[in-house]
Amino acid sequence: MSLTTKNLEIYDPREFAKSGNTRSGCIQQMLDIHGGFMSWEGVKNVLEIGCGIGDVTEPCFLPLLPRDLERYVCSDVSLGVLEAARTRFHGLEHIEYFQLNIENPIDNGLMSKFDRILSTFCFQYVKNQRQAYENIFNALVPGGDCWIVILGNAAAFETLFLLAETSKWKNKLRNIHDILVFPYRNVPEPEKMAENLLKSIGFSDIYVKLQDFKPNYNTVEGFRANVESLPNVCELSKEDLAELHDDQVDVGKDLNFIDDFYIPGKPVFQPLFQSLVIYAKKP
Repeated sequence: MSLTTKNLEIYDPREFAKSGNTRSGCIQQMLDIHGGFMSWEGVKNVLEIGCGIGDVTEPCFLPLLPRDLERYVCSDVSLGVLEAARTRFHGLEHIEYFQLNIENPIDNGLMSKFDRILSTFCFQYVKNQRQAYENIFNALVPGGDCWIVILGNAAAFETLFLLAETSKWKNKLRNIHDILVFPYRNVPEPEKMAENLLKSIGFSDIYVKLQDFKPNYNTVEGFRANVESLPNVCELSKEDLAELHDDQVDVGKDLNFIDDFYIPGKPVFQPLFQSLVIYAKKP
């Protein structure tokens, strides 16, 4: 089972939107810190992989686009969220929409078509990392580049992983690690691991940086909204899902990262939200 199949096809855009401020805030910070070396001069064709409902695209990427842009392709495996992006950007010129599973070999029509490829918070769900990056390499024109943010670890997901080890949830969440891949979770040298993969594919000018971000977990309501935005990857019933979210909140309290329930002197779970920022160029 993979998250790139039916799990995201049933992803509710309304629930996904609940984490929009966290995701866009993080990406804007990543761009401010790690995006300054990207020149947009001469960038005419852009592909975004895993655009979701466009709530990162709109505030973070669209303002950067040059005036002579020819096309910006929003792609996602989920037709539901892709349609939500189409509605969001209705009337904007040069934006196209394309259903894409980045784990499958790309269509010949995408080969050597893009000057820049962007992706945020998508690749932690990708099991076949090599195929995904080979697809990016093949879709870029010579001299084209990619800028990718992949979630390495996060408290909201960690509550799921911990609950999956309990007798209560072990059976219902038994496939969790097959679906939520998180290839850099608990890896000793994630930056080196990513760099070696990119080098082996043929990328140059590689830049990989592990970066922490502090999400707003001030209240139970804020954290619950975040976990409710996660996809129902194990296809739980409505009742089970609500109970799972209750238990995630309880785990969050126990891990001491919800400010309203902070216990001085007790260790706080880390990292709350840690990403790898990846830049690489096709020679």
